[in-house]
Amino acid sequence: MPEALRFHKSLYSEAAIRSAAARFAQLGQLEVIEADADWLVAVSPVRESIRERLGDELANHALFETILERKGVSP
Repeated sequence: MPEALRFHKSLYSEAAIRSAAARFAQLGQLEVIEADADWLVAVSPVRESIRERLGDELANHALFETILERKGVSP
């Protein structure tokens, strides 16, 4: 499996993870996979220059969308 980023289900919504993955899809292939307690985003290939930042950016975007979703606000 390609490198996978983990997002705990108690913090992130599925819709937010999928939206974040779609937003960053131009950077590489991102596949959302459901695990027991986490959402996994399998990433391949990603340019070396952005690999470290991608996880942080995905998490920030997904957390923002999760917060909006839980407040009932559309982005």
